[in-house]
Amino acid sequence: MTSEKTIKVSAQTVFFKDLDILRFFAAILVVFAHAFEGFCGWFGIPHSLAEPSNPHSFSYVGKFANQLIVNGAFGVDLFFMISGFLITYILLKEKELSGKINIPKFFMRRAVRIWPLFYLLILLGPLAIYLARSEAQPNYLANLFFYNNFHAIQAADPWGYPFAHLWSICVEEHFYLIWPFIIAFLPTKHLKKALYILFAVLLCFRLSLYFQGVNPIQLYLNTFARIDVLVLGAIYAVHFSDGSAKLRLTKLHRLMLYMFLLIMSACIWAYEVQSVFQVIVYKYLFCVIGGIGMIYFVFASERLIDLPFKRFWNYLGRISFGIYLFSNVLIPIIVQQFMYRFSTNNMWLYFFLNVFLSISIAAIVYELYEKQFLKLKKHFEIIKTKRT
Repeated sequence: MTSEKTIKVSAQTVFFKDLDILRFFAAILVVFAHAFEGFCGWFGIPHSLAEPSNPHSFSYVGKFANQLIVNGAFGVDLFFMISGFLITYILLKEKELSGKINIPKFFMRRAVRIWPLFYLLILLGPLAIYLARSEAQPNYLANLFFYNNFHAIQAADPWGYPFAHLWSICVEEHFYLIWPFIIAFLPTKHLKKALYILFAVLLCFRLSLYFQGVNPIQLYLNTFARIDVLVLGAIYAVHFSDGSAKLRLTKLHRLMLYMFLLIMSACIWAYEVQSVFQVIVYKYLFCVIGGIGMIYFVFASERLIDLPFKRFWNYLGRISFGIYLFSNVLIPIIVQQFMYRFSTNNMWLYFFLNVFLSISIAAIVYELYEKQFLKLKKHFEIIKTKRT
């Protein structure tokens, strides 16, 4: 089932070699989705995707292209699944090795990984507002204490600049607060059943919000309506942590499944919640197929495509957190400091600047700042996860 090229697992080491590549893929999906929506908001629909007779309306083909790109927001759920899978897998190995979970060390590992970059972005918030020539007045406390997603639900503008996208980090932090306790105190033999029950409860919560007729933003931002995907990632981890699960899909079957996901991405909005069917089916279709893709990407020895320059892609995966954090903040800055200043609305220049600057800034910050904190992780590791 596994390949030495794909996964390295020993008594005290867990390292999924190519998971970083998947992280970068998830990040770049979100980057393009946010950048495209930003371009349409600042400059209108691109001419190539608009009706010839009505530039304010998507053409027939443009509607599919728009849906496909905007569904790149699914990259956030892909991030969630990867986190749920990896965190649970490592905690299960720790419990198996030592018979318990060192919860304080778990919290320290997560803090070292997330907080330095997260709080740096908050510290740079006033500079971003200045460069973007924005009049935004963000709620810094909501971000400092990781309740931005709940604050945004009640805010007049839930997507206020420059911290709109930090809701997803808040959801992850809420997950980290409870998850080591669940893995630590639930007997491993009952864990699989417990996770399925928890997933069902979270699904019922989503349904209860729908039947209450609340603002759909609740279903998008509420922790208990989004943490379900982290739990789904954990379910995959439980199934594969003991090596008993089997990979049975052929390369052709996988290709057909991914083609179905691509077609579905061009036809429906993954987060549409206008009916019960949409609430309980749409998002989960994306997530289940994405989860299958994640598992095969991690465990399968047969790849659909062997990527060249893997070190390069893995490096982009290592800085993907920074890419995600900086890309959204850069959009109005690029518009104000480049596009407006040079009187251009060239979409390709706009996208190039967003991707290039996001990667460049993330790499510089990673090398000069983030790495110094990541070195501290070794002091809190029970199961080694260092890349070799």
